[in-house]
Amino acid sequence: MFITAPGLVQHLHPSQVAPRQTHWPAITLALERPWYLLVHRVSCKGQTLSQTSLVAWDTTLLDLLARIPMADLRGIARLERRRDAGPSWALEWISALWAPAPGESPALGPLLFQLGTDPQLRTTDRLPVAEAAGRRLLYEAPCPPAAPGGWLSPSPPGARP
Repeated sequence: MFITAPGLVQHLHPSQVAPRQTHWPAITLALERPWYLLVHRVSCKGQTLSQTSLVAWDTTLLDLLARIPMADLRGIARLERRRDAGPSWALEWISALWAPAPGESPALGPLLFQLGTDPQLRTTDRLPVAEAAGRRLLYEAPCPPAAPGGWLSPSPPGARP
């Protein structure tokens, strides 16, 4: 179930939308840029549960990471639009995520990441980035993700089956 904030509208057929509806059984990914799945633990009525958020913007992901304790993060995946034959979206787990150093060029974007077992640090446009001092680690996966070309679990790295 997806929840929208006031003022945000999901474009569904009118027969599937009730007046003042804020919970949705499905959403449409209309934005042609990468999305993120953020999996973290939350406490509700004395129980610890896993919550998954679908995040559209890099800056929103950074805002969420600033509010969620690192120990509660279970996984972050990148959902990216593909242009080739086959499924039009691909999911890859992020193994580490950094904020650029204060003196680095704004052209790098608001975050840098490593995908899966690839050691190369990349921008949100997937361009390679050289190492630089002063970067702040925002997230590191609890265990290594699956090797490229291998079976990709729908669960975040380190999740219990």
